Amino acid sequence: MKPIRIFLLLLIVFLFFCLISVFLTDRDHQVFKGINIRFPSIKKIFQSGNTKYADITSVLSQKRSDTDSVVSIVRNDSLKKSDSIRIKLVSQPLDYPGNDKSVLYPFFRELSESLATRAGIHIMHYGDSQLEGDRITDYLRSRFQAEFGGSGPGMLPLSEETYRLALLASASGNWQKHNLMGTKYKDQGTRPYGPMGSYFNFSSGQQDSIATKGKLFEAWIAFKGKETGRKGDLYQRCRLFYENDQQAVKVSFFNGDLKLRSDTLFPSHSLKECDLSFTETPSNLTIRFSGSGSPDFYGICLDSPTGISVDNIPIRGSAGLEFTRMNPALLTEIYRLLNVKLLILQFGVNVVPGDLDDYTFYENALYSQICQLKKLNPGLSIIVIGVSDASKKNGDTYESYGCVEKILNAQKSAALKSGCAFWNLYAAMGGKNSMPSWVFAKEPLATTDFLHFNYSGARIVGKMFYSALINDYNEYIRKNQQ
Repeated sequence: MKPIRIFLLLLIVFLFFCLISVFLTDRDHQVFKGINIRFPSIKKIFQSGNTKYADITSVLSQKRSDTDSVVSIVRNDSLKKSDSIRIKLVSQPLDYPGNDKSVLYPFFRELSESLATRAGIHIMHYGDSQLEGDRITDYLRSRFQAEFGGSGPGMLPLSEETYRLALLASASGNWQKHNLMGTKYKDQGTRPYGPMGSYFNFSSGQQDSIATKGKLFEAWIAFKGKETGRKGDLYQRCRLFYENDQQAVKVSFFNGDLKLRSDTLFPSHSLKECDLSFTETPSNLTIRFSGSGSPDFYGICLDSPTGISVDNIPIRGSAGLEFTRMNPALLTEIYRLLNVKLLILQFGVNVVPGDLDDYTFYENALYSQICQLKKLNPGLSIIVIGVSDASKKNGDTYESYGCVEKILNAQKSAALKSGCAFWNLYAAMGGKNSMPSWVFAKEPLATTDFLHFNYSGARIVGKMFYSALINDYNEYIRKNQQ
């Protein structure tokens, strides 16, 4: 073939694909099942690589030590010193309905009084997979306990051998987890789902009920500290929350091979609590159960009688719309027993992939969930943390999903409309196209799925949020206790 003909053929092919790029939008087109093709737009062909990632210089500065980058609390004995009560500017302050910061005053009042009364307070941090492994929550817990006292990891699930920064957990293989994420909407609120969005029981491991009738079977859970000396590793109290409509079950507590106590979980159709205190933290706490049937366990709490506990409650796959599937009476009672004073709701990652044009439905649904929580617990303070940036690959670069800001606005509107505080994580981390900057940082702060923070990034998120919250707490102290 002559060179001129080769040139003309290539020119025709090029023009053909240019026309396709004009008439077919820059998105995936399915050719066969599981096989998609994408034609880049003319603009992207000639302006490749123009996507700018967010500048996160200010975020990276948060990697400094806590002592020089985190707001510390104002104490009563320092109120006379004007320098000590100066309100510090933070990277991203909290938003309030009508700029009325008093919506968090009940919680701030409890925090302040706890320094004198030494009362135990729980803060429950709910979220999706962004919180798994105690990410973000671990930092909040360490800061609250350093400033206000308290120790221990707080509420934990039974049977889950999940990685946590504070404790190593293990369990026998015959535990069963019942998760509200598998619940049908028609069963909302009727199942015994507790504040962790689940309940646990153990079985014999045998399918034949006749063969197991009248026989005793056993289960166990164990918690081993990492001996780091951190307050999150230490606890002086163990509480089991359960409901038992089966036969009586024996429970024994051990520190290694040393038996600490034995008890009986008697049949009951209401919430019960098995409480055990220690003079010092067990190095290897093992709890053994023996019975012909299993109670429903809603969680185990490892904490201290005084100070602050911050509970890490990730619900994988959740959009924050499942609280009405929890049993309302059970939720109210456990919140009362734990003295829960603040809920932090951090969801949105699971809403992003839908990439819709309108999220009014999500705003209304989230508003309904928050109103239900406030109705059950009128004295409860709530902070909603908005969705983080999430990116998808577009050619050779990564860009924020177009729906992220729409979801964020829906969350903010629902929070403020329901009388709650709101914290804009998306803005705090740098806004549009900030997630790639976190992933590609010299020391990465997020994972390559461009959705989740790693532990280093989660620590920065925790630091920015804590500083914003404590800054407003200090302002409350300045205004009300001079």
